[in-house]
Amino acid sequence: MLKTIAEISLKSKVNRENEPIKKQFLPWDRIEKIAIVIRKHDDLNKSEIDRFVEATQKYIEIFFVELDSKLPTYSDWHCFSKKDKSLLKLPKNNLIKELKKKQFDLVINTSTEDDLFSIALSSSLLSVIQCDSSDRFNNADLIIKKNDKYSIIDYLKEVIKYLKMIKN
Repeated sequence: MLKTIAEISLKSKVNRENEPIKKQFLPWDRIEKIAIVIRKHDDLNKSEIDRFVEATQKYIEIFFVELDSKLPTYSDWHCFSKKDKSLLKLPKNNLIKELKKKQFDLVINTSTEDDLFSIALSSSLLSVIQCDSSDRFNNADLIIKKNDKYSIIDYLKEVIKYLKMIKN
């Protein structure tokens, strides 16, 4: 029951916030600031992700969702734990307000379409382009399906491949 209420609440919030926004796309070479939302349950290799971030030569912030943890796992990432989720298992309002202060060219949500916290988190981050693996909540500009065989790095490389295809 709570999950259904959370889904309805999230869909309403996303639709309300995305109404006035005109979708636009930036080519990869014009993207400077990137936010990547990763959840703990994904196949995660931190050193591999750090190498990927360094190789892009872009400013990248990682938002790590680990709602079953009490303490943050990584000090150099934005980690979200039990204390950051509401009764509906969505980000708390004070957290959303803080996230709305950040501005990115690209937000990539690597989670699945049933991870409501990650979807709410990524849709709260202001950006020119929102990339997701699903358009279930109508919050993504660029939708790249994520197969079970994809690791996070494979998925991120696939996103970049498509962004490099965008021409001015």
